[in-house]
Amino acid sequence: MNKYKFPDKFLFGTAVASYQVEGGIYNNDWTIWENKKNSVCVEPCKEACKHYEKLDEDIELLKNLGIRAFRFSIEWSRVEPSIGEFNDQAIKHYVDKAKTLIKNGITPVITFHHFTTPEWLYNDGSWLNSNADDYFNSYVDKMMQVLPKDITYFNTINEPGIFAFFGYFSTTKFPPGIANETKFIKASEIIMSAHKKALRTIKSYNSNAKVGMTHALQEWEDDDKNKLKEYLKYHLEDKYLEASEDDDFIGLQTYTIVRYPKNNLLKLFNTVLLNVNLIRKYILPRIIQIFAGRNGAIPSGTRITKMGYEYRPEAVLYNLNRLKNKFPDKQIFITENGIATDNDDERIEFVTSVLKDVHEFNLENSNVIGYLYWSLLDNFEWDLGYQMNFGLVEVDKETFKRNPHNSAYWFGNISSTNVLSID
Repeated sequence: MNKYKFPDKFLFGTAVASYQVEGGIYNNDWTIWENKKNSVCVEPCKEACKHYEKLDEDIELLKNLGIRAFRFSIEWSRVEPSIGEFNDQAIKHYVDKAKTLIKNGITPVITFHHFTTPEWLYNDGSWLNSNADDYFNSYVDKMMQVLPKDITYFNTINEPGIFAFFGYFSTTKFPPGIANETKFIKASEIIMSAHKKALRTIKSYNSNAKVGMTHALQEWEDDDKNKLKEYLKYHLEDKYLEASEDDDFIGLQTYTIVRYPKNNLLKLFNTVLLNVNLIRKYILPRIIQIFAGRNGAIPSGTRITKMGYEYRPEAVLYNLNRLKNKFPDKQIFITENGIATDNDDERIEFVTSVLKDVHEFNLENSNVIGYLYWSLLDNFEWDLGYQMNFGLVEVDKETFKRNPHNSAYWFGNISSTNVLSID
């Protein structure tokens, strides 16, 4: 048996997001988006996994499995259901959640925005509202006044490139469903401003805090000089990385590789697409709808996951090296990584491959501080509904009973021992 020992301080854990697991949230942009006429969503979220109600049970589950870190998001729309009006009961819930995790020896990792925005802000322009960064900062300030000072890790905004790009450069993925390059760039700037303001606020209340955004980074074919590919890479990823220059760590979230068709005619068209103003204004958003989804071109016969992604555990190592080159002295926290699959053995296979690469990388670089599997529970996967089972733990949709897979016990053992064992 081969054993891969990780440093004692290395954090193994799992992650969830409020809207995807809590249930009973009906006052944010996603509630509106999934219930509107001709919705692109497979189904509405509704009660999700009832994690809000079953919190104590889920923390006990984490403890029994041996999971030592738990990333969760605070639901802004619960905390501030109307502009400037805060819900003390909701605030207490999240504060108590953090305290209970700490009491049980589980490191809380806080995320302040995980894709969902309160209905009141959605109705007032959402992230195109020039005051959205201040509104967000006010909410963060309110939470930092009461969150335990012994929390170390904070994520301001989850995957800004995804929710900005999918929401403001596409009509078919995320709310508000605006396909407009100018508006997308404006929203991106306000989101990045919100991150920077929140970073300063968090540190003003907690001098020991380590703060960062989490970034959805794909593996890219670097030898492909396709102009549209470079455009997408910059607007999905690179510019948000630049906004993380002052962060304490980079939150890395990687699932696959993005490939683009090797077609000379298409490359020529892409050059025209980006350089002719009228074509760029009116045609680019329509092209984005086709080519900038979750997946790139997948060669025939390639192994894929249930999400339709190319099966590519190597993508994590690619991005560890990418981040090392960009930020040589910055810590990296793998705040999400996992696989949607009906085969639990495949889940173990995928994570094993990733962790072997992380271990090898860390032997030389020693700046990866943790790995959080996505996700603890089978949850609501946004426009794809409940079909994409990422969870270490299955959730019965009628009884909400938690049924841990073998992978939950396997990963729990890694988390509790910091050792990956391979027969």
